[in-house]
Amino acid sequence: MMTLSQISARMGALVTAAALSATLLFAAPQAHAAANNSYYKAELAQPTTAKPELLRSVYVRCEGTSCRAPIASTAPKNMCVSIAREFGAVTAFTAGERVFTAEEIAACNGDNAKAIAKN
Repeated sequence: MMTLSQISARMGALVTAAALSATLLFAAPQAHAAANNSYYKAELAQPTTAKPELLRSVYVRCEGTSCRAPIASTAPKNMCVSIAREFGAVTAFTAGERVFTAEEIAACNGDNAKAIAKN
């Protein structure tokens, strides 16, 4: 037979485990969603006041010279080209952990951007 203190200890452990599970259940998806909102990151040469724009099936939001968008089913180079066309010259671009080189950024901004977007 269990004593009252043993029952209390087990109930305390159960309540703690339930609280921790509930926290992880709600916090983990929110952290994942927050991370998804900034998979693509672009820095613009000039600030923009443009409203969020639907580009390549995701909304791109810009504030000043910083633009952010969640992951999309498009190649990073195509997203870079789309952002440059819609919001202006891009000076830096990342897709997840991938940082674009100076040559890739020039291609986003260049005359050959249409050809790159089709590839």
